[in-house]
Amino acid sequence: MIFKIKKKIKNRSWNVQLVIVVCMWLLVILVPVLAGDFEDKTNWDLIFKMWKEHALVFVMFLVNRFLLLPKLLFKGKRLFYALALALVFLCGSYTLYLVSSSNFKHFKEVRREIPQQGPPLEYREPPVFDGKSIMPPLHHEKDGHRNFAFPFANILILSILILGFDTGLVFSQKWIISEKNKALLEKENIENKMAFLQNQISPHFFMNTLNNIHALVDIDTEEAKESIIKLSRMMGYMLYESKTEKIPLQKEMDFIKSYIELMKIRFTDTVEIILDVPDKLPAVNIPPLLTISYIENAFKHGISYNENCFIRISFSFDKGRMVFDIINKIYERKGNVGNSGVGVENTKNRLDLIYGNNYKLEIGKLPDENLFAVNLNVPL
Repeated sequence: MIFKIKKKIKNRSWNVQLVIVVCMWLLVILVPVLAGDFEDKTNWDLIFKMWKEHALVFVMFLVNRFLLLPKLLFKGKRLFYALALALVFLCGSYTLYLVSSSNFKHFKEVRREIPQQGPPLEYREPPVFDGKSIMPPLHHEKDGHRNFAFPFANILILSILILGFDTGLVFSQKWIISEKNKALLEKENIENKMAFLQNQISPHFFMNTLNNIHALVDIDTEEAKESIIKLSRMMGYMLYESKTEKIPLQKEMDFIKSYIELMKIRFTDTVEIILDVPDKLPAVNIPPLLTISYIENAFKHGISYNENCFIRISFSFDKGRMVFDIINKIYERKGNVGNSGVGVENTKNRLDLIYGNNYKLEIGKLPDENLFAVNLNVPL
């Protein structure tokens, strides 16, 4: 699954690069046609010669993208990449120089063939040279080289811009893919941690519940059968529905009610178990099994068969948040004092993974009372 997602991300990135590169080269191809100064007609012969220059730049582009970048730069061979790119650029520049000089000669011939438009030139007497003024010499040959330098420089700058832009494009897309894959791996890691923690909760819960039913078999066989049916439904919830990221709030509350009914079969009337859940619940989804470990812990440490005791559990929903409270007496037993159990610790880890800093959990003794309380406040 993770491999398919990575492949999809890579293909999408390649498609984006392809669109950008195609648009860039279409622009390069169309510029000579749209911006050419050919008076009343398009000189296709000259345009084709300019496209020859662009074709050489395109070859340099292909060598850089499909050979130098993947074989050298992306493998950490930066020095070899710089040398190879310099060699390609020098060879390409020399070839461009030869092609550009040929094109420039042709361009001058085309300009000579263009007929003069407008009124005929008026004849004027040449200025009189008095022997004092210095007339600058005419440098036709030098001007010709200077004029040729401009188109060659333009195509050279174009090649630098295209290679630089494409290298930056490849780097940016590679960085984007890396960041997306990193986020995907982090998400997968969190999901694996969640599954691990949740799988640890399930055996702990079933062990306690089976002990309860085992105690009931010798007392009330029919009640034990009914309890087994309830347990099978709860097992279906634990094994299938609770594996999803979120479940309907109503199902989570039904699960807690069934769990408390199973726990009641172990205790006499000396144990008061109060569950306060609003009749009308918000139509929202929540992560499963967020509170069951705290409820288990209350039954484990807050029950005494020698005196009256109680466990009070309440859920309230307001302003887009769920508040869970549970209060029970504390009965010290060997090995149990201050020990919250594996399930409680796993739930705390799950809360950290799911909500980060956007939840509130308070656990501890109430002041001046032999009571233990848990308050959990999470967003819906």
